[in-house]
Amino acid sequence: MKQRRQLLLVALLAWLLLFLLYYFLDKGPEVVVMGIRDALTHTEIRHLAAIQGGGNAPPTNRSALEPRDEGDLGGGGEEEEEEGRRLIRTMQAMKVRCSAARYNLYSKAVVWRLGQGLASHSLLSPRLQQARRDYLRENKHQVVYRARRGRKPRSGQELQCQLQSEARLRTLDGRQQPFAHFGWAKLVPTRPLAPSVLGSKFNTCAVVMSAGAMLNSFLGKEIDSHDAVLRFNAAPTKGYEKDVGNKTTIRLINSQIMAIPRYLFNSSSLYRDVTLVAWDPAPYSLNLLKWYKNPDFNLFTPYRKRRQQRPDQPFYILHPSYIWRLWDVIQSNVQESIQPNPPSSGFIGTVLMMALCREVHVYEYVPSARETDLCHYYEDHYDPACTLGAYHPLLYEKLLVQRMHAGTCDNLRLKGRVTLRGFSSVDCAAAAANAPP
Repeated sequence: MKQRRQLLLVALLAWLLLFLLYYFLDKGPEVVVMGIRDALTHTEIRHLAAIQGGGNAPPTNRSALEPRDEGDLGGGGEEEEEEGRRLIRTMQAMKVRCSAARYNLYSKAVVWRLGQGLASHSLLSPRLQQARRDYLRENKHQVVYRARRGRKPRSGQELQCQLQSEARLRTLDGRQQPFAHFGWAKLVPTRPLAPSVLGSKFNTCAVVMSAGAMLNSFLGKEIDSHDAVLRFNAAPTKGYEKDVGNKTTIRLINSQIMAIPRYLFNSSSLYRDVTLVAWDPAPYSLNLLKWYKNPDFNLFTPYRKRRQQRPDQPFYILHPSYIWRLWDVIQSNVQESIQPNPPSSGFIGTVLMMALCREVHVYEYVPSARETDLCHYYEDHYDPACTLGAYHPLLYEKLLVQRMHAGTCDNLRLKGRVTLRGFSSVDCAAAAANAPP
């Protein structure tokens, strides 16, 4: 009899815990976000990230936010005792759920506000807000934005059409000075970057972010099922196949990969047997001579060497006008001033694949329930800036990508998968009639 009373008490406590959890989670991000930044220290966030499978935590194939099914205990016994045991197991699992949920409250607030078009630098931590102010003051690339900023939020379709018309995919063709003078017309690929050059038309494409949240996602098979897969920089697949797959069609690299010896650009297998697309920040004025003489990192010398050694490998450099027109689109859809620095590789790669594919699935760009401060799934480095941005206007980029999402909320929350229609699948004539002035 005493044991049954104890079980009933456990049941009541479990019910109360569930009620409190869902009550506070359903209060909405506006309540949560007010105190969350001050409530969690960076040490606490690191600890909670480990609970989710980051750091040195043992791997798991489930999100820490999902209830764990330990299976039946077996062995018979009265139904009430069995129910009591299940309640105890539920409470044990809830300890993990509540801890992980506490960590994800801020992420929930950010994602919710992104979906509502309410993203603002005020969401950022004081450190990231200061970094934004510093970059605005420095304005290294001499950005002067004179166009009108949109007062009415564009729909997802309107955004896609704006990107298609105002930021057309463009690579260096060697015909502009100073590249023409140095014979680049014979150096760059003769055919433009397009599906026909890459071997076939792409119906579905995957863009795989390097985010730490890709760990324990078990999305490898799904990613490899796409017609084409884009990866970034030095992100490996070996040893991480179950989470990120092993198929690579295009690798988008920034100029640091080509210029810094530790990335082994000339010898690593990461950069072989794939289409390479490189980019480097140029002045906003598009002064190509100034860029050629003083790139952010010297990509021109290793590019020439690579093309001479491997002339059959498709290798392109994105034209600076493409990079900065993408930036213009972001700024035109945000009232406040964004960082005057180029968009992230993640945003560039996403829009690039929208130009090449009928449908694009982007993994862990908008944070999922697995979100963590771990910057890359293959490196032990933690920094919230990797998710929300410091140098790049990441927060604002994600605002637009979230708005263009055409898939389900569950795929976004559980898989971290954004579904975007490619430009060839969008009827821009219809969108133009309703576009804001």
